[in-house]
Amino acid sequence: MLDRRRFLASTIAAAASGAGIARAQPVAERHFTIGAGPIGGTYFPVAGLIATAISNPPGGRPCDAGGNCGVPGLIADVLATQGSVENLRKIADGQMDSGLAQADVVAAAYEGTDSFADRPLAMLRAMANLFPETVHVVVRRGAGIEGIVDLRGRIVSLGERESGTLSMSRRLLAAFNLRRREIDALYLSPQAASARLREGTIDAFIMIAGQPAPLLAAMAQQSPIDLLPVPPETVEKMRQTQPWITEAMIAEGLYDGIGARPTISVNAQWIVAESVEAGIVHGSLRALFHPAMRGRLDRGHPSAAAIRLENAVDGLAVPLHAGATRFYKERGLVTD
Repeated sequence: MLDRRRFLASTIAAAASGAGIARAQPVAERHFTIGAGPIGGTYFPVAGLIATAISNPPGGRPCDAGGNCGVPGLIADVLATQGSVENLRKIADGQMDSGLAQADVVAAAYEGTDSFADRPLAMLRAMANLFPETVHVVVRRGAGIEGIVDLRGRIVSLGERESGTLSMSRRLLAAFNLRRREIDALYLSPQAASARLREGTIDAFIMIAGQPAPLLAAMAQQSPIDLLPVPPETVEKMRQTQPWITEAMIAEGLYDGIGARPTISVNAQWIVAESVEAGIVHGSLRALFHPAMRGRLDRGHPSAAAIRLENAVDGLAVPLHAGATRFYKERGLVTD
């Protein structure tokens, strides 16, 4: 049985590269881990696509012969986690090579604030800015919850304990002067929270994901749900101390039966340990942004379609890794 905490992208990469045609020179095998998030969220499928792009197991066809254009010998392993906070801690502890994380959480980790006040993670480096993530505050329609202030006294899932969702949820509630003790908080994965909402055993949950979030799209077709707005004036209030936050809009009809809703977003970024070899980072970025990968990203997931070279160095929360700096200099995106 496949361990739900670990997804081996080598299976996908081997199939895509057409194993069986030997290379002229033997290539050493090297595993490279990518921390993702809960299986029901956005990070896990997007990390899987990234892993497919950068993997190139020994024995596969070379890129110019129709094989994978990843790093020769590299096998990328995607790990299911609770999200941003866990990913960054494990990168710092040497348990992961890289991971996806929200820009605001990355900044807090690097600076030693918020959840990382006890230990700044100065060894974090950026590989790429990836895609925007939207805050979705999901409620049962007809439950008498019209705004975030109406969550007072309700049962609300704020996200898993080591997730960026939990960090953002706390700050969002604080912007509406809602204190932790004024709600009945749970710490569930998106999948568990959506199941509990359908059962009627919770009133709301907060989820951060790219638009449209497949989990919510399916849920809206099956259950009477709604999304709560985050008014522009609240966004501006939050931005005074949280510059990584931007205004966002959930378009009318994006989720069945739900009108347009103003909200907030924050970018997802690919973060790596400073100790990872520069050649691995450089080669991984070259593979991710190779023209042969464009179609797979566009077809693979709505958020993956937003991964673009021209946006890759926008709003990075930590310094670039040396291998990333080299790659972006070659592409003219970074100058001395």
